[in-house]
This record gives sequence, C-alpha cells and structure tokens, in this order.
Amino acid sequence: MEKKRAHWNVKLVRSNLSQHENGELKPQVIVKQVYTLEKLLWRITRLKSHAISPENLEYAAKLLMNEIEDCLVEGSAVNLPFGRLSPGLTGMWQSGERYDAKVRALNQPVVNYAMSPRLRKALADPLLNELDVGAWRRLDVYSVTDSATKAENETMTPGGVLILKGQMLLMNGDLPERGVYLLDAETGAEVAHIRPEEMLESSRRELMFQVPWTMPAGRYRLRVVSQCTTNPRPMKRARVYEFPCELVCSGQGVGLTSD
Repeated sequence: MEKKRAHWNVKLVRSNLSQHENGELKPQVIVKQVYTLEKLLWRITRLKSHAISPENLEYAAKLLMNEIEDCLVEGSAVNLPFGRLSPGLTGMWQSGERYDAKVRALNQPVVNYAMSPRLRKALADPLLNELDVGAWRRLDVYSVTDSATKAENETMTPGGVLILKGQMLLMNGDLPERGVYLLDAETGAEVAHIRPEEMLESSRRELMFQVPWTMPAGRYRLRVVSQCTTNPRPMKRARVYEFPCELVCSGQGVGLTSD
C-alpha cells in the first residue's frame, strides 16, 4: 500500500501575536474541500470498489455518527482510527456563584480532539506548497484524479470520472465558453468540451465530470474556463487556466477489456 503523505497548499499571513516580532509570517492551510457525510458516502460508493450497497452504507454510516454523538452527550470518550474525541469544558470553575448565569456560561461544553498515532505518522512529513500572496484567490487546478485508475495527474479513462481539485472552479455565470476542455496535447485542437450542465459536481474547490465514452487514445491537456470569483457575483469576463500535466488516455473504456 502506498504511504499516505500530506500535500497541502499554504498561504502566508502576518502574525499579530505579541510574541512574534516584526509581523512574522504564519502559514495557513488552504482547504481544498469541505466534506459532508453525504459527500464522503458519494466518494466511497462512486469512486471505490466494495461489496456494500449504497443504501446499506448510508444507513450504517448515519447509525455510527448518531451513536458517536450520543456517547459524547452522555460524557463518554470515543477512540476512532483517526483520533480520540472526548468531552470537556471551557473556563474556570466558580463553585460559589453557580446560580449566576454569567458564571455558568464560563463552562461551555466542548469536544476535544487528539490525533491517533496512525494519523500523526501520516502527517509527520508534509509537503507544503507556498502560494504567492493572492494566488489562492485565482483560478487554479491542484490535481486531476482519474477515478477509474486512481492515478493523479497522469491518466483519464473514457466513461470514467475525472475529479479536479483547485480554486475558483465554480461554474456560475452564463458565458457559453465556461467549462472544461480536453485538448490534443500535440496540436492543441479541442477534442471535447464538458459544459457546466454536464458536470456531476461544481463548487469553488472541486469539479467532477465524466470523460466522454468516445474519447480516442492519446495524450491530452486540460483547460478550465470559469467566471468564478470570491464574491457571489460572477466575473463579466471568464478566466482561463491550462493544467500543466498531460493526461494519457488509453481509449479503453471503464469496465471494458481488449481481446
């Protein structure tokens, strides 16, 4: 099994803490995506092979989440593969004035988290990519994952799903040129244009779409055209980003084998 290793993009901000002199730079991780339980289940059921039906998996996952919540509410700690969750309280205890609502408000319930040894090992030597000031606000693609081969920045499979991670990827707006283009790597000719309405997922940090079944074998470049910005209102003119890595297409569709 391939060793897990964190590969994060970071932005640098000036620290306002008194112990940091001369406004030292503090790194902040640029979060690629925020996953809900539903999105996690989608990743498992659509992108990974297993014998559990989507309905049974969703039922079991929600049952487990509810049970963990009940354990914390009753005052129990929960040890999980990624770490330990335990109940706690904020503030200092003032036993003589517990009748006072302001005193009681000092002790708010919280859930403390401690990383597991396994996760601590996976995060022991992260690869950190420093982005220029303001770069995290621009249209960008960090990675392209082929769900059929599980390869990153290497392949795409006809009929398979490509998952793009990056920034400013949301396909809002109304310009007809929006979308993802698959270009012949040698000639630059447009082979396919996946429009916003054809995409499986469209958010600021993630795009998912199915590669056309008719995609011929070859090497391709990927171009993204988006009107997305940090504001709710889309830009009047679209931005264009071309992913630097070439993607190899074997021409063999998902679930098909050659004679």
